[in-house]
Amino acid sequence: MKNITLYIGIVFLLFNCKKEIGPQNLQEDAKGTGNLIVLNEGNFGFGNASVSIYNPETKEVFNNQFKAVNGFGIGDVLQSVNRYQDKFYFVVNNSGKVVITDTNLVYQSEITGFNSPRYIEFANGKGFVTDLKQKAIYVVDLVSNQITSQIQTQGWTEQIIFHQNKLIVMDRGDYLTNSSPNVVYVINPITLVKEDSIQTGINPNSMVLDKNDKLWVLTSGETGIESSKITQYDINTLSSIKTFIFSSSSDSPSRLVINKAKDKLYFLNGSVYEQSVSNVILGPALIFQKSTENFYGLYICMYTNEIYITNAKNYSQTGEVIRMDSLGTVIDNITTGINPQNLF
Repeated sequence: MKNITLYIGIVFLLFNCKKEIGPQNLQEDAKGTGNLIVLNEGNFGFGNASVSIYNPETKEVFNNQFKAVNGFGIGDVLQSVNRYQDKFYFVVNNSGKVVITDTNLVYQSEITGFNSPRYIEFANGKGFVTDLKQKAIYVVDLVSNQITSQIQTQGWTEQIIFHQNKLIVMDRGDYLTNSSPNVVYVINPITLVKEDSIQTGINPNSMVLDKNDKLWVLTSGETGIESSKITQYDINTLSSIKTFIFSSSSDSPSRLVINKAKDKLYFLNGSVYEQSVSNVILGPALIFQKSTENFYGLYICMYTNEIYITNAKNYSQTGEVIRMDSLGTVIDNITTGINPQNLF
């Protein structure tokens, strides 16, 4: 381990995401070390988004780390983060910006001019940023940190994946109603052309690629029109392969993620469910039953297959992250900032 105050680089990401028994220590403003970043969304309009760091080895959690390092807050509504080379790119939704830091969370620069950014992905030396309201994907020059162009879409663009030299981008339609025809685009990151598209169910909210390069899309549906469902697609033929339809109108599945082997899906539907990608007939299995928690986000550690669930509680107090093994046995409970909604 490098002997510096804060280090969350690639060495930790590769080797330190392990189960270990030990006491948890909460230090609100102390600078800390760890390998998992917790994104605390904060409250809309309050500018109280924050970054926590968790060390699975020691079970220590350090909150308010961006502010502890830089002396100022990261902004209003922290949506997502991604890494490119030796920098982290934090997408701050209601501030309309992407904040760039080094791997010690030291502020480097920021990219501004977005409407309501959601996720960032990298391809062909450029950044691609999806947006809630813009009806476009922003293209960013990573040298000048300037928006250079936009790829027009029909509505709210959400998750974005770089795969086999193509960008796979989810379009949820109108951000207020999600009622427009919903699609997943296949985009050429060099020509910036939408080459293909797959029409999905109503209101897609998350997607992953499995070990066979098949695309899985989780859709929320629309009351009285279409039920929620999980659908597997062939991204080469643009056709659906199999679908599981949720039977209850109260079902509201979200946060689809996949394990390291890319053979098991996990998602939230009140509680936490698992689904093998190999089953001919789909049927999710309950692996963790919630009680009074308000589950908000879901993350699978790619190096241990441990499951992390965020609990937003009442959306205004400090939240928590529940860490468990792949069988659903709780290992640790982590106190975080307000509205923890994802990890990285």
